[in-house]
Amino acid sequence: MDLRGTDLEDEGFELVVVPVEPGVPTFLMGRGAEVWRAMVSGDPSNLDGEDDTEGVQSTLEDMGIASTDPNHPARLTELAPSWLVSPFHELVYALIAHVCAAQGIQVVFIKGPTLHAQQLRARQHSGDVDCWVRPGDDIRLAEAMRVWGWTPLLSPFTGTGVTHSLTLEAGEWGCAIDVHTRYPGIDIDPSAAFEIALAESEPRVFAGVTCATPRTPFHAIVWALHSVRPFVGAPAGESGIQEAAEALGAAGSETVELAERLNAVYALQIPLQRAFPAAARTYPDARPPADWAWRLTASAPRRHLRALGTVPLRQRPAVLGRLLWPSADVLVAAGEDPGSSWASRSLFRVRRVVKAASALVRRR
Repeated sequence: MDLRGTDLEDEGFELVVVPVEPGVPTFLMGRGAEVWRAMVSGDPSNLDGEDDTEGVQSTLEDMGIASTDPNHPARLTELAPSWLVSPFHELVYALIAHVCAAQGIQVVFIKGPTLHAQQLRARQHSGDVDCWVRPGDDIRLAEAMRVWGWTPLLSPFTGTGVTHSLTLEAGEWGCAIDVHTRYPGIDIDPSAAFEIALAESEPRVFAGVTCATPRTPFHAIVWALHSVRPFVGAPAGESGIQEAAEALGAAGSETVELAERLNAVYALQIPLQRAFPAAARTYPDARPPADWAWRLTASAPRRHLRALGTVPLRQRPAVLGRLLWPSADVLVAAGEDPGSSWASRSLFRVRRVVKAASALVRRR
């Protein structure tokens, strides 16, 4: 990716390149950047007469960021400028797209800077990268991203319909990834919702790689649902409802039909009425999404029990076991420190169960 015009250019960097094998981005400047640009263009004639050209090319090949093979499958023929506030985040979009393609995973990139480009959100930058895949593909993508330095933050509900996304913790790249398999507030089958997301997507280029991002009306639905979903027992406040209404209004009346197709009208009824008062609709038969009840529960133990009630019977024993006796990875993902020894971890889990049971009894 071309760094000209970015803050990194002021530090002397001209290019940032991702290797073809798992690793971290490489910054290039000076002679290395010059040779790399010439290799991309396929016209090294401007390097004739330079004694070190072959040596530099060989070094770049050894680093996994260039090839003299004109038919190399990862070869670039055009150098893309950066359009995100953070070039590193833009590279993450491109990397995920490449990994998904290699794994046969279809992906739609949601939220983030695309919302700003579509004038649905004032803020330009997001701290992570959000993508949406089919249920089950989140685990596949998480495993494929491990070798690139990301670690999945598992929960007792991972692999069930309770969790709507799987967070991949950033390593050296410094950019976390949220892999969604559904979106809270959309109350149709998650696989069907993803098919609609695919159908309602359009191409957008990140670091020279064409990715799928939602069309403005569908993206407005996603952002509005983000704004109004309950969080840790608290319903959306006035600011969230107004933010949702403004996004829906900016995207136009097509959002009404999309909300109905996605069965998201319960969550968006008030924002839709605010956005389109002349054609206000009411949905008296709309029912809360399956996850709304437990999302509106403030107590963590009670919230977990209510969420467990939405899990298919065949999965409940395993989920209950993970809730009562979570793995060390799950505890760390939750921000807890169980210690390093078997004894300390066991004692930590026992205390955790006692504390949860006490909280449930006190609230009866």
